[in-house]
Amino acid sequence: MKRTLTLLLACMLATHYLFAQSTVIVTGKVQKGQGDDIFIASLPSLLFPEEQRTFAEVNKGHFRFELPVSKPTTVELVYGDESVPLYLEPGFELQVTFAAGKMLKTLKYSGRGANENNYLTLHTYRFDEEEDYQTLPDNVRLSEKAFLQFLDYRKEDQLAIFEKKIEASPVSDHFRKMILAEIEYSYANDRLTFFEMREQMRLPVQLQPSAGYFDFLDDLEMEQPASLDAISFPTLLRNYIRFIGQQAQLEPSDIHYYKKVYNEVSYTLQDQARVMAQAYLIRLSLQQGNVLHLPAMLQDFGQNEGIAAVHANLLRQYESHPGLGIGSTAPDFSLQDINGQQVSLSDFKGKIVYLSFWRTDCGLCMVEQPHAQELARKLQSHDVALINIGVDENEQAWRSVVQSRGFGGVQLYLKGQNHELARRYGLKDVPAYFLIDEDGTILSTKPRRPIDREVEKEILQHVMDNRASRR
Repeated sequence: MKRTLTLLLACMLATHYLFAQSTVIVTGKVQKGQGDDIFIASLPSLLFPEEQRTFAEVNKGHFRFELPVSKPTTVELVYGDESVPLYLEPGFELQVTFAAGKMLKTLKYSGRGANENNYLTLHTYRFDEEEDYQTLPDNVRLSEKAFLQFLDYRKEDQLAIFEKKIEASPVSDHFRKMILAEIEYSYANDRLTFFEMREQMRLPVQLQPSAGYFDFLDDLEMEQPASLDAISFPTLLRNYIRFIGQQAQLEPSDIHYYKKVYNEVSYTLQDQARVMAQAYLIRLSLQQGNVLHLPAMLQDFGQNEGIAAVHANLLRQYESHPGLGIGSTAPDFSLQDINGQQVSLSDFKGKIVYLSFWRTDCGLCMVEQPHAQELARKLQSHDVALINIGVDENEQAWRSVVQSRGFGGVQLYLKGQNHELARRYGLKDVPAYFLIDEDGTILSTKPRRPIDREVEKEILQHVMDNRASRR
C-alpha cells in the first residue's frame, strides 16, 4: 500500500519567492529488488535541515512518484541502504531503472530530465566515489603545492567531461550553472579545509599555509540562486563560517561567540548566502544551549525579506527550548546540606559555581566524586564554589556514602531525579555538570568533567575573564 508523507520536501519550502506549482513524475523499475518501499528524501538545507521523505510502494519491481515541485531542486532517491542524487525541475517526467545492490553503477534515466540526471549519476560515480579524486586518505598527505596541483587537475577534468557530455546531451541552464558551481565549491571546500584535515589526521609533519593561500575565497561566487542549489554548498558554507570566525580570532568557548560570528557573516556575506549563514548560526546556538543573544539574533534575522517561513520555524524552536542555556539565569534552590543547614545557590553570588548532580548508585558518579573533591581543594583559594547535589531517592543512602567516604565541601540533598528542580535543570541522567557565573547566569551546560585534566584551567579562565571585565 502506498504511503506518502504529508510534508513537502524541505528544499521546496526554502524558496524565497512564489512560483506556480508544477508536478514531477518519476516512474521506475528495480531489478532483483527485495524491499517493499522506495523513497525520495530532501537533502540537508541550512534553512530547513529536517529531512522530509516521500514513500512509494515497489510492486513487482515497479514504483511511481508524483511530486509537487515549484523550482529546480536536488533530492535523494533511496532504496534499501543505497542512495543517489536526483535532480528535479517542474514538469520533469522521468523513467528510471537500476539493479538492487548496484544502484549507482546501473542507474539509467529516460524521458524529460534524463540528460541532467544521467550526467549527475556520472559525476557522482566518477568524482564522489572513485578514491583517486578524493582528498582522503591519500591526497591530504601531499605538500601544499602538490595538493593544489591535484585540485587543479581534478577541476579541469570535471569541467572537460561536463562540457563534452552536455554538448552531446544538452541540459537546462539552471542545471548547467549548478554543476559549474558544484565543481567550484568542491574545489573551494577541499582547499579551505586542507590544513584542518591534516591536523585531524595527526600527520607527523604539520604545514602552515603560504602567503595568499586563502585569497581564492575573495573571488568565490556565492550569490547566484543556481549556485546555492549545489550539493556541496551547505558543507562549504559551514566551513567558511568557521573560517570567518577563526580569521576574526573568535573562540567557541566565548559565550558571545555565536553572536560575534553572526555579526561577521552578516557583514561578509550577501543575499541568500548571508540568510543561510544567519539561520545556521541561530540554529547552532540553540543546539549548543547558548541562548544569551538569540532574541537579538532572531529579531535581526526577521528583517530579511522573504524568509517568513524560516523565521517562524526558528522562533518555534527557540520558544520550545527548555530555557536553560548559556546566558540564561540558573534556577535558584534552597536545599539541606549534610549538616541539616539550608543552602541556596544565591548564597554564592559573586563566585563562579561548578554545580554537579550525582547519585550513589551511579558508577561513573562514584568514580568522579573523588576528582571533584580534589578539584575543590585546588580551587579553594579562588572565587569558585563547588556544589554537589545528590539525587538519591533514599536520603539515608546518600548520607551514608557522603559520611563514610569523607566527601567534603558543599554537599546537598535533592529527593530523586523527578524533583521539580531536576526538571528545571533539564536533568536526564547523572552525573551532570553546570558552570554558573558570578551573577547567577549559565556559563556552560556541559563544562569539562572533574576527571578532565583541563577542567581547572577552564574554570580559572572564567575567573580571570571576570576580573578583566571589572577593570
